[in-house]
Order: sequence, then C-alpha cells, then structure tokens
Amino acid sequence: MEGVLMKKKLGIILILFSLLAVGAALWQMFQTARLEEELRAIDSKSQAARLLELSLPRVQAEMNSLLHTEQAKLGKYPPIGQVNLPMPPGGKADFNCGFFLLTPTMIQAPVGEEGFVALLESSPLLTNTIRRKAYNPSAPPYDPSEKSTFDPRTQLPVFGVYEVPETDPEKPIRRTGEPGPFFFWHYKDNLVCMRSIPTSHGAAAEGFVIDAKKLASHLMPLVEPGLHAAEIDFARKGEPENLAPLPLVLRSGDQVDLPDTDERRRALRGPVISAWLISLLSIIIVFAILAFYARMEQRRADFVSAVTHELRTPLTSFRLYADMLKTGSLPDDKVQEYHDTLSRESARLSHLVENVLSYARLTRGPLRGRKDTGSCTEMLSPLLEKISSRLREAGFSVSIKLDQRLSLLRLRTDLISLEQILINLADNAIKYVESDAPVVSIQVIQTHRYLALRFTDNGSGISPAMQKRIFRPFSRSQEALDGRKPGTGLGLALSHDLARSIGGSLTLERSSPSGTTFLLSLPIGE
Repeated sequence: MEGVLMKKKLGIILILFSLLAVGAALWQMFQTARLEEELRAIDSKSQAARLLELSLPRVQAEMNSLLHTEQAKLGKYPPIGQVNLPMPPGGKADFNCGFFLLTPTMIQAPVGEEGFVALLESSPLLTNTIRRKAYNPSAPPYDPSEKSTFDPRTQLPVFGVYEVPETDPEKPIRRTGEPGPFFFWHYKDNLVCMRSIPTSHGAAAEGFVIDAKKLASHLMPLVEPGLHAAEIDFARKGEPENLAPLPLVLRSGDQVDLPDTDERRRALRGPVISAWLISLLSIIIVFAILAFYARMEQRRADFVSAVTHELRTPLTSFRLYADMLKTGSLPDDKVQEYHDTLSRESARLSHLVENVLSYARLTRGPLRGRKDTGSCTEMLSPLLEKISSRLREAGFSVSIKLDQRLSLLRLRTDLISLEQILINLADNAIKYVESDAPVVSIQVIQTHRYLALRFTDNGSGISPAMQKRIFRPFSRSQEALDGRKPGTGLGLALSHDLARSIGGSLTLERSSPSGTTFLLSLPIGE
C-alpha cells in the first residue's frame, strides 16, 4: 500500500513539474516571439520621429512659398467698388479653388469665375462665416440654427459691435483703411485664406479657398521617402498642428523604412534562437521524462504480468506431479513420463530465469567482458550441434550449411552470449512453428567484414504489425497474450541486445507464410 501511495505521489509531482516547465517554456517562447516586434516598434517610432523632423522644415518652407505667392497675387490694395474684377496676374494655382471679394453688399470673383461665385452663394455656412470673420477673425463658424440680428439700415446680419460710416446702400462703397493681415481658418472641408478690409459700408473680406488635398500633393514629394504611409490632412481633435499657419498636420504613418533591419535581426538572431531552442528543449525533456516514466511503468507491469504467468505454469506442473509421485498411486509406465515432464518444465523454468537475469544485467551495462577466440569452424560446430540436438528433440529436421572458407577464419566473440542467442532463436521456432514436418535451416557464410548466420524455419510467419516491435522487451504475439503459447517477450529482445553487446547485430531478414529468417551478423576476429 505504501508503494502504491509513493508512486501516486511521484506521478503527481512529475505532472506538476511538467506543467510548470511547459508553462515556463511556453511563456519564454511567447516573450521571445514578442521581443523582436517590440524592438521593431521602438525603432519604427524613433525612425518615424527622426524622418518627420527632417521633413517638416522642407514641407513648411514649400507651403509658405506657395501660399505667399497666392497672397501676393491679390496685391496691396483690393479693388473695392470695381464692378468687374480682373484675374490676378499669373492666374491661380491648381490648389486654389478661386479668389473672392466679399463686401457687405455682394460676392465677387474674377472674370470667368462665375461658377465659383455660384458655389459661394450656394454655401451660406461658408459665406456667412467669411463675413463674420471679416469683423472678428476669432469668431466661431456660422451656425444656421442661430438667430441672427439684422441691421435695419443695411438689412445685413450683425456679428458684433461695429461702426458703419455710410448707411446709404446706394452710395458707392470705398475702402477706408489698410487691409489687415492674411489669416487661415477651416470648418469641416473648407480651408480659407482671407484678410479683412475696412470699407465705408462695413468690413469686407478678400482671399481664396484652398483645396487641401491638391496642396498636399505639392508638399508630399518633399517628405522623406522612408515614410511610406505619410499624409497631410486636417488636424484631428486634440492633435497638435505642425504646419502653421494652416490647420494641417504632417503625419508619419506606420510604414517606416528601417535601414538597420538586417543588422538588428542578425544581432538578435543568436539570443532569439537560443531562447527558442531552450524552450523547445525544455518541453522535449519534460515530455521525454514523462514518456520514459510511463514506458518504465508499462515495462514493469508487462514484466510482472509475463513472468508471473510463465512461472505459474511450471510451478503448477511441479506441484501436481510431485503430489502424484508422492502418493505412489501412479502406474509404473507413467512414472517415467512424469519425470520427463518435470525435467522439461525445470529446463524451461531455468531458461526463463536465465533470460530474466541476463536482461536485468544487460540493462545495467555490458553483460560479459570475456572474449573467446579461435577458428570459426572449431568454435561454431559444437555450438551448432547443441542447438541442432535441442531442435531434433522437439521433432524438427535440421539442416546446417557452413561456408568452406570458415576453417581459414578466426572468430572473436563471447560464446556464452552467442549460445544464448541461438537457444532463444531455437526456442522461438519450437514454440511457434506448427507444421506437420517442422524444419530449421542454419546457414553460415562469410561476408566482407562479418560472419553471417541465417536461421530459417518453415512456420507461418510473423504478422506485419508484430514485425515492427518484435525486438522490443515484453512484446508478445497474440497467441502468447491469449495464453495459447508460452513466453515473456524477452527472448528476441535479449538476443538483439546480446548481439549488439558482442559487436554484431540480429535482424529480421524476411517473414512470410512460408517461413521466417533471422540474420545474425558477427564480427570476424583478426
């Protein structure tokens, strides 16, 4: 009971440790994956700020030049009172939607710009805001819902307290002072450059309406090429303007060239790869420990099950036959038969115990350190004869073929291990060959560097599924699992490991319904 509790505690500890290790490894992998992106974001932000700082002076200078050119076209003295306004010298730029002169009594535009006048007249929000800012540049945009106060003399909306020198609208309008400085304002998509002009009938306004997108198209070529997503647009709410005096903003965008990207990646590659490898290695080690623990537990269970079953059968026979012999009630002709049965069962039990002990010793290291050296023929002949006798006693016909060159070769191997391998192969054939005329053929030939021993029987073969795991410890056939055949599943696994321990190999060369061949390769001695 205590052992079971200890195993449960060990299992719980392993599971908790595994979850902790896997969680730590996954967290490390997540942080590693984020590292490069975070560093790239920091670099992008710094690079964008640097390129924006380089771009702003050029863009600002070009914008000021374009605006000053358009303002200069209007001249120093506005043509107040002139019926037909001429187009300013040089015309208008493509970003200039049109020049205007808005007096207290009318809206005017240069000759040929009648469409622009119609546009202004159809936009009361724009024209009324221009008129309002002519009196007070800091006045808010016109709100159509607000109640306007009208001057009874001019029938114009009153936007503040002002003096109107002339109240007769029939008299010609005239300028009464110097024009004020140009200023800019915008409301929604309307961007206006204008100045206030004092007149005899109140404040007038002169200026032009700007197409912000076309103006931006003149300025964008001056932005640093590394800012691929840069844009010039109206400032958003709470966003500082950086293209004064216009309420525009040059934004860097989120696509920035990083000239040192390759160098940074090379610098990070080592730590990033190391972190990934450590994380992956941690996960692999944890799962390997769990798999090894589960495998060992499964092997232990298989070992206990197989050995218990194999020990129970001969011990039951021993007890039964010993009790019957003890009573003396057997006929004389049965006594010898029972003695023979007890002898066979004791030999089988002895072979089973030897296999278990050999496998246990082999798992702790090399089974034996001794090496027997001699002529191949002299060393193999007695051993093959012993195996042949074992097979003949079981009713097999045995055929042995030796390469004639073997007498010239020397073999250096562990004869005890070699004998155990061949005995296991023979016992395997005795258990599973169910032919009416069972046959085993043993052929020994010389290859380039090895001595090849082929052990062939005429059984019904090994199933494909069983062939993949035939050399695994405690791997038993369906007949053995069903109890129809004896065996612990250790014989071939032990033989395979014994062959490796003496420098050779044991493989399944072929298996079909007509028979099975195992190939044992042994190194040739000097």
